[in-house]
Amino acid sequence: MLVFIISGAIVCSFFVEYLVQLFAEKYEIEWVSPTEAAKNIDSAQKIIIAMRKAHRESERQMNKAFKVASGAHC
Repeated sequence: MLVFIISGAIVCSFFVEYLVQLFAEKYEIEWVSPTEAAKNIDSAQKIIIAMRKAHRESERQMNKAFKVASGAHC
């Protein structure tokens, strides 16, 4: 029985090592210089600002439609 447990542990160890290798190849970490990181942050901030503007505009449109539907428009 001990032989089966040890052989199972060895097989599982090889399987886990294979999975770790696949993960490392697929999700490789790349280091970026601080200037490139700053560019990425600026891009992300621009995207967030654009999303907020679009959200505000859609809220304004919904408010107009609600006022018209409720008869509260002036």
